[in-house]
Amino acid sequence: MQRYAVQVVDGHQQARLLQCNAINVKAAIPLVQGVLDKLPLLEGVSQEAVRELTTQSSVVRTARGQVIVRRGERVPSVYAVAFGTVKKRLPRPPGSEVVLGLLGAGATFGKTAVMLGAPSQVDVVALGDTMLVAIRASCVLAMLERDLRFSRNLARALAEHNQALVAELESGKLRSAQRLAAYLDSIAEPLAEPGLLAARLAVSKTLLAARLGIKKETLSRLLREFASAGLIEVSGRTIAIRDAGGLRRVAASAPGT
Repeated sequence: MQRYAVQVVDGHQQARLLQCNAINVKAAIPLVQGVLDKLPLLEGVSQEAVRELTTQSSVVRTARGQVIVRRGERVPSVYAVAFGTVKKRLPRPPGSEVVLGLLGAGATFGKTAVMLGAPSQVDVVALGDTMLVAIRASCVLAMLERDLRFSRNLARALAEHNQALVAELESGKLRSAQRLAAYLDSIAEPLAEPGLLAARLAVSKTLLAARLGIKKETLSRLLREFASAGLIEVSGRTIAIRDAGGLRRVAASAPGT
C-alpha cells in the first residue's frame, strides 16, 4: 500500500511526521485540493499541476498559541490557511510583541523565506484551532522552474506584500482614529440589503488593538466615539457601517482636523 506523510503539530508545539495509510490520506485529499483550488497563487495554473501539488502537500493542525513558524528558523513549506486565524509577529522583550498581520482562510505565508532559502524574519502563531495546508518548499521551487503562470502569480503576491508593508509604514504616521477608520473601511463587506456594509472582526479587541498599535482602552473609546458620531454601530464583533463616506473622511483627515 502506498504511504504518505501527513504532518501534525501536537499540543507540545512539536511537529512530528505520522505515517498514514492511503485510506486515511484519501479523506484529506479533497480538503487539500479544495484549499489549493481557491488560492490566488494557483490561479490559471493547470489542474494537472495543482493535483501534483495536492499529493505533495500535508495538513497541519494547530491549537491556540501554537508557534507554526519561528523567527530565525528555516521555513519548510509555503502554508495556506484552510480555516482559523494566525498572526505574524515580531517578538519584543520583555514579553511584548509587534503584530504585523492577521491572516485568515485563503491567506498564505512563508513565500519570501522559501523563495530566498532564508530563515523566517517573523513568528507565525495560531490564534485558535487552525488547519493549514503545507506545500513543501521543494515543490514550490520546482513549480517556479517550469510553470510561468505560477511564477507570475508568486511575483505578484510578493509585490502586493511589499506594497502592504509600505502602506503599513505610512499608517504608522496616522493618528489612532485614522488607523481604526482605515482598517474598518478595508474589511467592510456588503450586506444582503443594498447599500449596507459591515466589518466583522476575526479577532479579539485586545489583538486588534495590538495590530493597530494602540491600547485596548483607546480602541474601545474610539469605537464609542465613532458610534456616537453615527459612523458605526457595534454589536459584538460585528460592526455595521452606518456612514461609509464619513468613515473614509476620518481615515483621510489630517491631524488637527
